[in-house]
Amino acid sequence: MATPGSRKRWGALFVTLGVTLAAAGLTFWFAWGLPNAGTYNQVVLGIVVNVLFGYIVVMSGVTIYRSDLAVSECLVAAKWCAGGFLFMASFVVWAAAPEIQAGGISLAFANQFVVVGSVGAAAGVLIGLNRGQAAQNARLVEDTRDQRETLRFLLRLIRHDIKNDLVVIAGFADRLEGRFDADPEELDRIQERADSAQRLLETADTIIESETGQLTTEPVDLSAILREQLSVVRTSYPALTVETDIEDDLQVDASELIDEVFWNVLENAAEHNDPSTLTVSVTAERVDDAVEITIADDGTGIPDPIHEDVFEPAVRRSESEGDGLGLYLVRKLVETCDGTVAVEDADPSGTVFRIRLPAV
Repeated sequence: MATPGSRKRWGALFVTLGVTLAAAGLTFWFAWGLPNAGTYNQVVLGIVVNVLFGYIVVMSGVTIYRSDLAVSECLVAAKWCAGGFLFMASFVVWAAAPEIQAGGISLAFANQFVVVGSVGAAAGVLIGLNRGQAAQNARLVEDTRDQRETLRFLLRLIRHDIKNDLVVIAGFADRLEGRFDADPEELDRIQERADSAQRLLETADTIIESETGQLTTEPVDLSAILREQLSVVRTSYPALTVETDIEDDLQVDASELIDEVFWNVLENAAEHNDPSTLTVSVTAERVDDAVEITIADDGTGIPDPIHEDVFEPAVRRSESEGDGLGLYLVRKLVETCDGTVAVEDADPSGTVFRIRLPAV
């Protein structure tokens, strides 16, 4: 990649070249063409023709000045610009060969040489920039691929080491229970935080997998997955009231992590409301070529300040101790399956999540 200083020099070079071409063209035209221009329109047209292609070269220089093209990519644009100028100008020289051989070069020839050469220079620099930007895009794709692989490697390394540490911490918390006057609530707190940290690592790993395109989809029985996740939620929150209306054999095209979608939505409802007074309703049915899942609760609802951004990363309630990644993960996983997810307020209170996944 070129340094900012080298890009500025390349940009300045093209700007200077464009100004020079435009100035030279105007100079020769004013000396030769203006006296022969009979109307105002001819004057305007002559000025525009002599300035236009130099202006294109100038703006190409400005583009290079503001870009992050590599030196080699700037050089490609320069070669195409020079080649285009020489190629087009050679036609003018060829047409005026008798005049040149006679030893005379008129103002008309000079004007045509500059204008036609400017056309070639403008076309050449545009082609060169296009090729340079194509090479830059290929380089950026390769760099992005390398960065993703590095991120995945680092996450797996960190997850492996931290997960082992969390297992040790949780194990010591269990062994300390009933010893040394340890407060059971404090030990439970240690266990909760260890479990929370481990789940955060798993969430981060899932997000990385979805971002890097590593997740694949296959036909799965959504009915079974929903019922399994509802069973897990009932076990975790026994005071919670759950109502269901789930059709059997709802086959969808989804990733193996689709269960994370429903766990996060259900857990989000139970975590931010009083489970003993909360009712969660889950319905799932096939509609045309998709399966529509509705998860509604009659809780306090999502606060207005975060309602519009609830699926963005790190967005959470002010009183929440979570990481704000749960609903972001929901959106990423649903989009990986070519589905959609939306949230709205329930009537009279609460939240409704509507998830649509392609049916098989």
